[in-house]
Amino acid sequence: MVQRPTQYVGSEINTIRKDLKTVDLTFALVFPDLYEIGTSHFGLQILYSILNSHEKIAAERFFAPAPDMAAILQEKGIPCLSMESKKELKSFDIIGISLLYELNFTNILTLLSLSSIPFYAKEREDVFPLIIGGGPCAFNPEPLADFFDAFVIGDGEEVAVEIANLVVAFKKEGDGQKKTLLRLLSKIDGVYIPSFFSPDYNAAGLQQLTPLFEDYQTVRRAFLPSLTKETFPVSPIIPFAKPVHDRLRLEIARGCSRGCRFCQAGMIYRPVRERSLEDLIEITKTSLNTTGHSDISLLSLSTGDYSNLPELMKRLHAIGQEHCNAISLPSIRAEKLTPDLMQIIKKVRKTGFTIAPEAGSQRLRDVINKNLTEESILSTVENAMNLGWKNIKLYFMLGLPFETPEDIEAICHLSRRLASSYAKGKKTINVSTTSFIPKAHTPFQRCSQISLDEAREKLQYLKSNLRHPKINLKWQGPEMSLLEGVWSRGDRRLSKLLVAAFEKGCRLDGWTDKFNFSLWQKAFEETGIDPLFYTTRERDEDEPLPWDHIDSGVSPSFLKKEFQKAKEMSLTPDCRDNDCTGCGVCDFKTIKPVLYDGIPDIRQTDSVSSQDMKRLPDDAFAKFELSFSKLDEARFFGHLELGIIFQRAVKRAGLNARYSQGFNPLMQISFENALPVGMESEEETLFIYFEKDVAPVKIVDVLNRELPKGLLITGCETFDRLKDRNEKSAYYTIRISDGKFDKEEVERFLQLSEFIIQDLSKKGKTRTTDLRKSVERIFFINSNILEMILKSYNERTVRPMEILTNCFRLDEKTLASIRITKMKQG
Repeated sequence: MVQRPTQYVGSEINTIRKDLKTVDLTFALVFPDLYEIGTSHFGLQILYSILNSHEKIAAERFFAPAPDMAAILQEKGIPCLSMESKKELKSFDIIGISLLYELNFTNILTLLSLSSIPFYAKEREDVFPLIIGGGPCAFNPEPLADFFDAFVIGDGEEVAVEIANLVVAFKKEGDGQKKTLLRLLSKIDGVYIPSFFSPDYNAAGLQQLTPLFEDYQTVRRAFLPSLTKETFPVSPIIPFAKPVHDRLRLEIARGCSRGCRFCQAGMIYRPVRERSLEDLIEITKTSLNTTGHSDISLLSLSTGDYSNLPELMKRLHAIGQEHCNAISLPSIRAEKLTPDLMQIIKKVRKTGFTIAPEAGSQRLRDVINKNLTEESILSTVENAMNLGWKNIKLYFMLGLPFETPEDIEAICHLSRRLASSYAKGKKTINVSTTSFIPKAHTPFQRCSQISLDEAREKLQYLKSNLRHPKINLKWQGPEMSLLEGVWSRGDRRLSKLLVAAFEKGCRLDGWTDKFNFSLWQKAFEETGIDPLFYTTRERDEDEPLPWDHIDSGVSPSFLKKEFQKAKEMSLTPDCRDNDCTGCGVCDFKTIKPVLYDGIPDIRQTDSVSSQDMKRLPDDAFAKFELSFSKLDEARFFGHLELGIIFQRAVKRAGLNARYSQGFNPLMQISFENALPVGMESEEETLFIYFEKDVAPVKIVDVLNRELPKGLLITGCETFDRLKDRNEKSAYYTIRISDGKFDKEEVERFLQLSEFIIQDLSKKGKTRTTDLRKSVERIFFINSNILEMILKSYNERTVRPMEILTNCFRLDEKTLASIRITKMKQG
């Protein structure tokens, strides 16, 4: 069986399924990383919601398969299939691929290869599928240009719909020529067509692009003027398995104007556009009801800068009295911690808290325009610890421009000072470091990246000098940073490198346990590409850059001026609170900062009454016993996952359940048995407290509307403590699809007086079990079906797979094809 099979099921709550025969356009949304990463990505949820809001457009999701699943697909010749309809990738009209991280690039080739889609755009003569990339990595699209038909540069909400509508019209009325379609797409703001630019390389090996059309020489980034609730995914998909961000993600603002000179996101997402407080409250109420989430995460490049943060936190806390256990406030500067905000923060359960000094010394923080003093860092950590955070994460970069050895020592000094002063008791300081990687469209885009040897030397210094019982040091491997640097500032010659690395087996390079630098080294050697040409080499002021034709909105003169100010250690203030810095992004008509400084009337925007927030006393609840079936796709739910699914279903159904007391209240729900992953059951039992006067028939009705496919409430009654619940025996049907049961072997086992095995209990103690005594009966129906009755033995529950694995000589392939169903009693 593959690991975490529910990541491939596709029946999550809030998925949208359409009859693909009735739509005008199919749009594949591809995230080239594992489900647990991709399903948490907010941008994917936005596009999924917006595209599917159009009746004649069907958007479906794809994620990179894990190695075990990829091997099965390869072996059996099964293509990548969509989560929703199980339609193969190459049959979609448009394939939109998210480009968030350079070390995901080989995963793109994995998806194309499994789907029998040619890698290179020039080899795909048919109009469809049209392959489009978008995301931060698209701001230097050149390393991937040979693979894509088009890129979207900038905000995708409006552009995605424009592209979809244009393609629909072309399918109906176009001439069927791919070049014609691409020419039409090039007229849309933010759309880059790589084939309309021809690359040449001069004597120094520098790429220069020649536009093929006079009216298409640069591509200006697409801008979304403001964030409205109409483009917010208020019913996001609720992931199965264990996503990295399993909470309601609330984008409160987009863009950052602090002007850190190393930060690409701070440049390419300008200007700052806040979401209004009224919209955020309305979105939160709706989304908590549609998801059943217990935690909220505030999403922004600089959360603490949101104009109405104290008021927002106060209202979110009021809404979440019964619905929400934690509000994630990932980072906030000391000067933003007002007394009101501190009182609110004290009331909520804390998640992670990160401070990013980036550099250890004040001199280097001024170089990078961090606008963060050591006093502010100290105050922020002290306040965070006092407010209840137990773990503080500090983030630093090694190899920043104009760095000296004293700056590395300053990282150690600052970290030790914080740990000694504030990390008392169980509190800790987690220091995370990575090598500085110059990025396109930043003031440091022409700077050199430190070599592998330098990175290893600086990292070793930290390891040797950050030995403190309250400090944990973590780091990204210098080899991964080197590779990221190559792709960050690469050109079209890297396409052959990516194919070579993929053919050598490079996959999931962003995962430390999957990254294999030796394979990349072989790919560099085989293709004759020198990674140092793209990393350690500093660019001259007049050197053409691979991304010169991409207009991020920030002017080249501003970037040049900021680099000069870095040399002078001169600060540039935040234009949010000061005069315009002249970055060039705003036209002050449609493109301008959107801030909400005023506090709207609470009575008009907040409909949460004291009655809504009032917690009922424990004696207002009664215990209910629910029976349910767990069949088909639901057999892949693990026990913990099942508990989360039911708790969220209860919330979405609007049922009032009883919670435990304390700072982190938990819904009082329990299960009679924990089924193994992969086993079906016609009847299981759970216990939960609901209000006394709620009718059992209503509980069944409203809960079944909120459960995913395969789970069904079959009965509900008030708990009877006198009822005999001791399961004396359990009846199973066992079906095998790849192999056969041997009747003689079954009979030989039944004739045994004992069959002793030894294994380790969950507590690590050796336990002895007589499997024969645990088997009451086995019925041989035919060579593909057994029926088995098991009874508890020595106070433990024996499962059919234990019998099949230990007592019958079935190979691994046969065992993997077995499907077990626990039958309803009687």
